[in-house]
Amino acid sequence: MSRWLIATMTSVLFIALVVAVTGFEALLADVEPVSQPDATPYLGPAMVVAGAIVVFLATAVGAREGNPGVTGLVAAAAAYLVMLGVGAVGYTLIRGDVTELLVFPAGYALGPFVVGAVVVALVSVIGGVVMARHQRGVERRQGDTAQR
Repeated sequence: MSRWLIATMTSVLFIALVVAVTGFEALLADVEPVSQPDATPYLGPAMVVAGAIVVFLATAVGAREGNPGVTGLVAAAAAYLVMLGVGAVGYTLIRGDVTELLVFPAGYALGPFVVGAVVVALVSVIGGVVMARHQRGVERRQGDTAQR
């Protein structure tokens, strides 16, 4: 299985888990992912898709080389920054107020939506990289057996 396919599957898993985690947060804690009433319904999904792109790239690069734990931490930090950045830029464009570039990230930096997505990104990337490495090892062992 190619590392690109594993990265794609990891990104899809990330999106599914973020939707599930966000749903449980909304159900149990009565918290909305994006609580601004004038935000469009596309702001939260845009943030999640941006995080999924980070997960895809980190898994594809990490499957090739590097430590899975470090790759996961870098991906989590990048997903955190990218999600907050996309949310800030998106909400600034909606409101037309440049101060939202600072206010939006400050309000969501420790919010359950972003923090939950970052934890899911960490776990997803570590799992995807470990799976890719395991798959590559299995293919290498099968190739060695076939040559004998």
